[in-house]
Amino acid sequence: MRIKKKIVWMLVSSLMVLSLVIASCAPEEEAEEKEVGEATVVTAEEEAAAPEEEEVVAPGPEVPQYGGMLSVVGGDPMGFDEPTYADYFDIAGVYTHDELLEGDWAKGPAGTGEYTWVPNDNYRWDSKSGAIVESFQLVEPGHFIFHVRQGVHFCLNPDSEASRLVNGREVTTDDVIWNINRWTTMTGSNVIRSAPALCQGIKVTKVDKWTLDVTVPVDQTVYVASYIVDWCSVYPHEVVEKYGNMNDWHNSVGTGPFFLADYVRSSVMLFKRNPNYWQTDPVGLGKGNQLPYVDSVKALVIPDASTVQSAMRTGQIDTMMVGTLDTLNTLLQTAPDLVVSKYIPTNPMQIFMRLNKPELPFSNIKVRQALSMAIDYDTIIKDLYQGEALLPSFPIAPIPELKNAYVSLDEAPEAVKELFTYNPDKAKQLLSDAGWPDGFKTSVICVAASVDYLSVIKAMWEDINVELDIQTVEIGVMNSYWAARSFPEMLYYLQASSGTYVRMLNIYGTGVGWNLSCVNDPKVNEARDETLQAFASGNDAEVDRVHKALMPYALEQAWAIQTPSAYAYTVWWPWLKGYHGEQSPGICNGGRWVKYVWIDQTLKKSMGY
Repeated sequence: MRIKKKIVWMLVSSLMVLSLVIASCAPEEEAEEKEVGEATVVTAEEEAAAPEEEEVVAPGPEVPQYGGMLSVVGGDPMGFDEPTYADYFDIAGVYTHDELLEGDWAKGPAGTGEYTWVPNDNYRWDSKSGAIVESFQLVEPGHFIFHVRQGVHFCLNPDSEASRLVNGREVTTDDVIWNINRWTTMTGSNVIRSAPALCQGIKVTKVDKWTLDVTVPVDQTVYVASYIVDWCSVYPHEVVEKYGNMNDWHNSVGTGPFFLADYVRSSVMLFKRNPNYWQTDPVGLGKGNQLPYVDSVKALVIPDASTVQSAMRTGQIDTMMVGTLDTLNTLLQTAPDLVVSKYIPTNPMQIFMRLNKPELPFSNIKVRQALSMAIDYDTIIKDLYQGEALLPSFPIAPIPELKNAYVSLDEAPEAVKELFTYNPDKAKQLLSDAGWPDGFKTSVICVAASVDYLSVIKAMWEDINVELDIQTVEIGVMNSYWAARSFPEMLYYLQASSGTYVRMLNIYGTGVGWNLSCVNDPKVNEARDETLQAFASGNDAEVDRVHKALMPYALEQAWAIQTPSAYAYTVWWPWLKGYHGEQSPGICNGGRWVKYVWIDQTLKKSMGY
């Protein structure tokens, strides 16, 4: 079956708008370079597999410089008070506030290259470095000692009444405990909604001015790695006590590398450098320099994709993400000097099925396997994605951070390979064996942008007498279906992102958030319990082993009909230095990379911008 070029172009655009997320590349100086147009392309997967080399000293122009403005594409925050809205909705917080721990920049592309800092939620303990908390000990599963960093002060913005109230005082253990208690007890807290057992079981005790003791139920340790240490921004209690919350941006006071100087809704957020920021550069020729390097950051709210591309072309923004190869090549025709990194997004769309309704065909494994075999994945990847996509994409994404937990098709047993090999005759036989010799009718819920791709799947399934009714809904309705698991039969929705240790827990664990196919399988539940125990013990390698051992079984069960994971791209101008395509050093830390990069203002001027 062939896919018409017009449909291909529509499909690529639609899919990438839905599934584009934070991703990355490997160290620029170690990666193999390829050409796309005239631009340099850095490929994360190739460099992740390369042997480590000694650090190469960069030439003089690579010495970090202070000053200048970094311009990026931003958005409107839903709010500025993370316990209410969650940190991924307070998109200003990555600039203005620090968390207890964050992703270790020195282990990313700028340093050793162990992590790409593209995925949005890496839970591994060995990926974290100190922020507000300088160090910690895992005493035993569920028991932590945290040591608060001395010399961290709240930013003093002379133009802010709230900031003057705090007066740049130093952060202590009392501040950390106050913030953890607020996250875990405040009515309406996002953490209470997402991890109620954590909030009910956590105990936080002050040891001294710079030390706190935290215990949680062992099976809730995975949430310590996220909600407590890598989500919980530290706010000054004085501001909350005076104003009730932090939702007015004028009251934003944090310890971060920047402070919010101005905000015009649907237009721009302007951040200025915190001159008293605590952190120094951990890598390279700038090691030991006080961060951040740039004087200011301008986050522009640009909802129209073509306007974003125009802003990139004309140097009005310094970096952006690009969803498709066609868009990239079009951009490079007029801006050939752009540097490009290529990466695999972590959460492509999947077709989920209600397995908890025995009257539906999908409750039979042979039906699910037939639906997979009836899809011509080779043609989709060749014609739709121009060869730039990978399978399997689910339940573990094919990204460097998950290489020790992922199973490729080359490694997979024959029974799994067969599911991704187009074989409509075998699919018909499986349907007949399952009691559906004449096929059946079913429906899938989706948003309008997914119709083109699902129309291709619909046409392929017609060849095995499966009639697919594509039903579109608004995004709010879609999210309601997701939250309540109330879709009638099938749902085409994002998978959870790439958090290494929530993969089987959140995708197939009984009763958990992202188990959209309503799977209840004893092997998965056993593996989930092993994963939680290993993670609580700090054993990252064992967690990887359990996931890798389970993945072939999960693939063979065909609990979701897979969508190929297509490459996406990040582009930036050569004057943006110290950057390699990083997006999120830590959990939901999109934009936290900004404090490490600098602008080569001489180069920018010489290029005519």
